[in-house]
Amino acid sequence: MKWDRRTFLQALLTWGIAQGSTIRPSYNSKFYRYHKALAESTNRKLALLIGINTYTKNLSLKGCLTDIERQKDLLVNRFGFHPTNILTLANEQATCQNIKNAFLEHLVNQAKTDDVVLVHFSGYGTQVKIPSNRISPVSDYSVLTQGIIPSEGNQLNKNITLTNNILQETLFLLGKLVDTEKLTMVFDTSYYSTGEINQGNLRVRSLPYQVSEANTDELVWQAELKSKIQNSGISNDYGTILSAAGIGQVATEIKGNDFSVGLFTYALTQYLWSVTPASRINIALNKATEEVLPIVGESQKPQQQNSTQKSLFAYYLLPINFQGAEALIDHAEDLDNIQIIFTGISADILRHYGLNSIFHTMSSNPLSFFQLHSRDGLKGKVHQISKGTRIYQPDLIGQLLQESVRCLPRTLGLTVALDSKLQRIERVDATSAFSVIDIVSDITNDEEKPVDCILGLLASFPFSTSSSESLNSSEKSKYGLFLPGGVQFPNTSGKTGEAIKSAVGRLHPNLEKLLAVKLLRLTVNESSSKLLCSINLEGLNPEPYPIDKRETNRNKIFTSQIGEIKDNPYEISNLQGLPKVARGTRLRYCLHNQGDKTLDFIIFGINSNGKVIAYIPAHEKEIELKAQGASFLKPGMKNAIPSTSSGLTWTTSSTRGWEQILLIASIYPFYNTWQALKKIPEFKIEKDQIIILNDPLSIAKALLEDLNTASIQINKRIMSNSDTYNLDVKAWSTLSFIYQII
Repeated sequence: MKWDRRTFLQALLTWGIAQGSTIRPSYNSKFYRYHKALAESTNRKLALLIGINTYTKNLSLKGCLTDIERQKDLLVNRFGFHPTNILTLANEQATCQNIKNAFLEHLVNQAKTDDVVLVHFSGYGTQVKIPSNRISPVSDYSVLTQGIIPSEGNQLNKNITLTNNILQETLFLLGKLVDTEKLTMVFDTSYYSTGEINQGNLRVRSLPYQVSEANTDELVWQAELKSKIQNSGISNDYGTILSAAGIGQVATEIKGNDFSVGLFTYALTQYLWSVTPASRINIALNKATEEVLPIVGESQKPQQQNSTQKSLFAYYLLPINFQGAEALIDHAEDLDNIQIIFTGISADILRHYGLNSIFHTMSSNPLSFFQLHSRDGLKGKVHQISKGTRIYQPDLIGQLLQESVRCLPRTLGLTVALDSKLQRIERVDATSAFSVIDIVSDITNDEEKPVDCILGLLASFPFSTSSSESLNSSEKSKYGLFLPGGVQFPNTSGKTGEAIKSAVGRLHPNLEKLLAVKLLRLTVNESSSKLLCSINLEGLNPEPYPIDKRETNRNKIFTSQIGEIKDNPYEISNLQGLPKVARGTRLRYCLHNQGDKTLDFIIFGINSNGKVIAYIPAHEKEIELKAQGASFLKPGMKNAIPSTSSGLTWTTSSTRGWEQILLIASIYPFYNTWQALKKIPEFKIEKDQIIILNDPLSIAKALLEDLNTASIQINKRIMSNSDTYNLDVKAWSTLSFIYQII
């Protein structure tokens, strides 16, 4: 078969690229050589990156410059942009006029047909009034439209009407003037105002002030752009638009240890760094949504607006490297002081990423290994611990590193924030009550600190529930636990008139569940795991139908021929947002061990009621450290869970919300986990079971101990350590599903 461009792209889609799935062909294959030719296209790649932190003192943002730094690193080192073709406007450089000039001079005047163009904006957005006599008859807007705030916003205060905005429609019109259909615009901003600077513990990127009228000059210039487009017969659409939040929602910034960053930008770039090797943009967006949801719930849903030409891949590009990466070497003083930038690690995992974690090079044979010895925000320093193929210092810069060993602290606890609207006596009493709960490691009033949850009043959080009904006065005075983004954890609100010390005591079991879920999520490693396994999520209605699929790919070599390719039933090419599953739907999980090692496994579910559920497969006999019963997943084996013969059913909750499923597989038996499970009265080792875990924390800790033991067995560099769990990516795999219950 002839490998022309059309055939190549069709093959990619058929192989499952569209479902966030990935391909790693043989490096000697014609497929690989053609991929490299496309990835290193001679067409120009242009980018305009705009980030503004420095508005007025009370309104300053903190993560916008980090956003554009992450985008630039991604574009240069993953997608092959030349640094000179990336124009950055930061802080005071990003004036209204400079943004428009940069769009015209850097993009409109330079871009040619089939060039790739990316525009990114991080900063404040707002709603803007357009006088009724100025509204275009073809506009989708009535009285209010959306706009971004350039750096002249430094003069903003509550007594000044804003006029220095740039209307979003103006940016769309400028996009039409760019002579390519391969335009992507990313807006990590929002326009809906809650009147607050923060939502929960996160900074909001919507201006908290009232809407203003659009600048007359802006409207005049917009009319001139429309006239130019009409007279020139330009038919370009305005490209693919990616927005951090939907209508009536807010975009937020998250905090890590010594860094702030846009939640959407981090999630999107992290996925694009880690995916192997390419993904459709709608799948990338869905993956980003999965990262956003556990932090802000459904109050921030990233959105996609496609052009008339369907975007095959994120940013209309194939990456220049097949394999994803967790780190990038940025600078090297010598082989003992090498600075790295963390790239493909999720924000929650990176927050607790421990010293002594190990990375390895991608291309050298044998591999060279580097160990983390210091951390500073999104950067760290490593030293070389195994020479592998000798790498000279100048050749280190720009090298991509993959995760080899993940170190996590054993003493990990919860950081709890106190609602800023609590009275002083409430804060004192809450702090005293938390001090006797050993799983709470820190109580903070610091809004700059990353937290796991917030203790507060329902009245303090406008997005506290998913219900559209407003709370009555008695409900507002109830205490509850909230996500960092201000959304309430299910079933954590108490009674009216409850003392805050009593509330803390009542919430102790909820806190244990939160920590258990946190520990389980820290094991997710779909992108970096070297075990080859997959899991299909199916609904039963009553016949099975596909919902979603997860699989590891980092160690996979693709060997199929074109003639063997079949359509992927899990390809949901038009999927927008997370998969939606009806309440009470029966589910089935289809596991496939694609590697050469026998796997032990367990499945955890966190349902929309906040309960933790586990599926435990039967074993023929008591598990011993070196004995593997017949119910383990052997190489090549497939297993449907729950099986028809077991008589078990796994159904979604009857409550609207979202649920997460975690499949955890290991090359070593879950000995400690089974010992912890045996303490549950109804647990029977010889039969398949689905159990609600009332004490999931002990199970989660035992499971981490098992993964640590498995890693020690296969990696001589790992020593038993009382301070950390040391997890080798060749020893385990954790695959995660998140879906909406409707």
